[in-house]
Parts: sequence; C-alpha cells; structure tokens
Amino acid sequence: INAEYGEAAVKTVNHVNNIAKLKERLQAIQQTLPWIETLDVTVDLKVPTQELKDIASDNFKQEMLFYKQCSVGAQQGIHRLQEMGFPTARPEDFFAEMVKSDEHMKRVKQKLISKQLVLERTEKVTKSRKMKKLGKKVQHEVLKQRQQDKKQVMDTVKKLRKGMTDQEDIDNFEINEEEEKQRPLSIKEMNRKRKAKESKYGFGGKKKYAKTNTAESYKDVSSFSSRIHSKPKKSAKNEKRMAGKPQRPGKNRRAQIKSNKGKKK
Repeated sequence: INAEYGEAAVKTVNHVNNIAKLKERLQAIQQTLPWIETLDVTVDLKVPTQELKDIASDNFKQEMLFYKQCSVGAQQGIHRLQEMGFPTARPEDFFAEMVKSDEHMKRVKQKLISKQLVLERTEKVTKSRKMKKLGKKVQHEVLKQRQQDKKQVMDTVKKLRKGMTDQEDIDNFEINEEEEKQRPLSIKEMNRKRKAKESKYGFGGKKKYAKTNTAESYKDVSSFSSRIHSKPKKSAKNEKRMAGKPQRPGKNRRAQIKSNKGKKK
C-alpha cells in the first residue's frame, strides 16, 4: 500500500499468447482414441451474433440455449451409436442395484403400512362414535314420539269415556265400529271353554239323540271286524295270564304243600 497517496499498489501481469507452444503442448498430451471411448459431440446451433449478445445478459435464455445444445448433442450421439450397432435402450429384464438396501426399503414399507393402519383405525373409531351419537339421538326421538302418541291416545280415551270429546277428536282417534263388528274372531281370540264346547256340541243344529241307533243302523254290520272286535277285553287277570306269570295256588293247596315239606324234614 502506498501510504503517501493512500492507494493500493496494483501488480501488473503480462499475458503472452504463444500459439506455437500451446500447439506443441497439445500434441504432447493429445491421445488418438476411438470415438466410442470418448463419446464427444460438438454441436453448433448457429445462433446469430445479435441474439448471442441478448443471451449474454439474460440467464433464462442462457439456460434454454444450454438445454437445446445438450438435447441436440444427445440425439446426435444416440444416432451415431445406433449406426455403429451399439444398444442405446435398457433391456426389459435388466435389474439395476438400488441405492438403498432391501432392509431399508422393508423398514420404510412397514412404517407406511403401520401409518395407514393407524389412520384407518382412527377413521373407524371416529365413524363409530358418530354413528352411536346419531343412533342415540334417533332412539331418543322415537321414544319421545311414542310417549306423545300414547299420551294423546289415553287423553282421547278419557274424553270418550266422559263424553267430552268432539267429532274431530273421534275422527282423529280412528274408531270404526262397523269394521270391528264385521271382523270375525280369530282362533287365538277364542277362549278355551268356548273352543271345547264347540268341539263337543258342534256349531248348531239338532244334538239330542244324535248317537242313538235306528233300524237301519242296527241291521248294518259292515263296520264289524272279527279281528278287532273278537279280542278279549283287557283286564288285570287277562294281562297276567298273557304275560305267563304263574297263578298263585289256593288256600288248601298251599296248606298241603306246607305239610308235605314238614314230613320231608
């Protein structure tokens, strides 16, 4: 720093453009390899000079120019490889090694599945709670409506008994006496005593002397069957005899047997 003038000393560098030396050096390091080993492609988009000046001050236009240049270069390189007979597309059965291991991906999958299960469980619980609340609300409304209907019916019945009801209340109560009279009683509504009497005596007509014989019925023997009507009557004596049980001897016979046993002794 120049303290006297307060200015920094600037170091000057002399630039030398020695073309001969540069070419000599290039030949020393240059290698003559086939194109397949280098894959270098030169692209000339032939952009006008005026447009290049505008691109130099616009970053977006610069990026678009680079993109076009790379796209054209890639197309030229693929076309050249195809002409040389090299494959340019990956085969369908090609398996490349992933950056992340299978164990890592397995852990990621398990974590995603667990999150999904937790989410589904939470949604299910929330839905069930809403349904329970809705069900309780509906049940409460139904019970309330039933109580109101029951109360209204009881009030109408009380008014009918006291004779204090109007024609409108009778119409709302929906009583149809003619239909009630015309409706026949069902079997369930008939009591047992009534049912037993009807089965015994019938539903009307002559009942007296219904089972007595007449001259025609006395002479009619078509219903007689010797197989049925010739059987001995069932009695305790006949049943014992049919069973083959020995008959008990009489009193005299028992005394005689007893005396014979005494003599033998």
